Amino acid sequence: MAGLAFELTPQVFAVACFMAGAVVLASAATPAFSSRLAVLDRALHPILIDLSHFAASVAGFLLLALSAGLWRRRRGAYWAALIVLIGGAALSLLKGLDWEEAIELAVVAALLAPCRAAFNRSSRLSEPLRPSWMLLVAAVVAASLWLGFFAYRDVAYQDELWWTFLTDRQASGFLRAAAVLALLTLLIAGRSLFAAPGARRHRSAGPEDVARAIDALRQADRAEPEAWLAALGDKALMFSPSGRSFLAYRVIGRRWIVMGEPAGAVEERRDLLWAFAEAADGYGAAPVFYSVGEGLLADLATLGLALRKIGETAAVDTAAFSLEGKARQNLRTAVNRAEREGATFEVLPPGSALSLANELKAVSDAWLQAHRGTEKAFSLGRFDPAYLDLMPLAVVRVQGRVAAFANLMPGARPSDGLAVDLMRHAPDAPQGVMDYLFVRTIQWARDQGWAVLDLGLAPLAGLEDRRLAPVFARVGALVFDEGEAVYGFSGLRAYKAKFSPDWRPRFIAAPPSTPLALALLDVALLTSGGWRGMLRRG
Repeated sequence: MAGLAFELTPQVFAVACFMAGAVVLASAATPAFSSRLAVLDRALHPILIDLSHFAASVAGFLLLALSAGLWRRRRGAYWAALIVLIGGAALSLLKGLDWEEAIELAVVAALLAPCRAAFNRSSRLSEPLRPSWMLLVAAVVAASLWLGFFAYRDVAYQDELWWTFLTDRQASGFLRAAAVLALLTLLIAGRSLFAAPGARRHRSAGPEDVARAIDALRQADRAEPEAWLAALGDKALMFSPSGRSFLAYRVIGRRWIVMGEPAGAVEERRDLLWAFAEAADGYGAAPVFYSVGEGLLADLATLGLALRKIGETAAVDTAAFSLEGKARQNLRTAVNRAEREGATFEVLPPGSALSLANELKAVSDAWLQAHRGTEKAFSLGRFDPAYLDLMPLAVVRVQGRVAAFANLMPGARPSDGLAVDLMRHAPDAPQGVMDYLFVRTIQWARDQGWAVLDLGLAPLAGLEDRRLAPVFARVGALVFDEGEAVYGFSGLRAYKAKFSPDWRPRFIAAPPSTPLALALLDVALLTSGGWRGMLRRG
């Protein structure tokens, strides 16, 4: 029972301070008792009384804002709230002998003082208010302003009100305080809206951390192929205490977005997930896990996250794949045509890309120019010879010249399979050259003992527009069907369907309070490099 009380202490005092702040603002917005003000006027200068009134308004606003830090157990919010409560009590007496209000603030301060141990999280001065808390603050400020304008409705507006410092003109003090409160609310709301908590301290990993991640991948007993995207160095990395496991993520706005699943030791996965979620929560941010498979859903549900399907990945069973039959006629035609035109296929081992860097770059640059595209990031690889050099490289040559290539990201085990990442071909390559490359890669993977070749995600595929389906799924299904002009959703799935893959669902997970549609938009922005890149047709 004592433990429960200890856990609830921050929330109780957060509510108490929020209510105290609301009371102070309401008091500052209404006229003081004339008899008390007359007594005070004989003892103090009118300017001091007016400044106390102004400062009390600011103190009330600070209590509203600090209550969010108390709720999150911030040590700095605890000390700041104590100071503001005690100062607010003194200001309540100086502005109008509001002893009832002063006693209230003093009692809250007295009860808060011995509870320091409950506020055990380090202070983060840069932590913004969450949207829900910001709405509460704005609502209280708006209500106090309305109350003040109602209380002084009989006072005719004059420009002189802004600089009048007389105790019988309390409307002047309210008007100045109202302007400052409105400005503070707008500033904090704007900052909270556009802040990215933790972005400065959680930037892209340096070369040493990238090297640690590569070592962890090479020794991992569980790693999805896409874990190799960490080697691009465009994401921050969080390692387990042993250093054997890691996850890769980016900070955008209020969301910390993990790309894929943790890689490394199986027994460390859940602890690493908890450590990441707690680190994000410590900054007031939401942990988001993008493109995770069914095997991780139980752990994510344990974290209390909401889950939604975001598409399907095309996993080709290499042992079952065949070119026989009428359904494979187009693939057989593409393979035969490519080989008649002199195409040859091979898979180069890791360490081969740097020696071919110039040829590969020429193909990549020509492909980007032909498609009017730009390099992607986050959830997709980009052309980087050092990155490509880490893994096998499928290459198609025509008359000895590289005509197409794709890097293959290996899983930790043969059963995890391979995944195709960066795919590029020269504009003058034989027609159907990518079909030829994929067919031969599937056959090579089978011969090497890889169970699956993953052709990548088909975004929004498999979402259903049914009456009982979640709104997220229904809107996603509509975008999949009607959004071809912006992104070739259905066309991409149709192309991959030629290889008869097993369509495996992929999910996004985030706290229930996080709008998953906005989280998915953040992923699209990270992958495309911003709005311009995302809306580019190529």
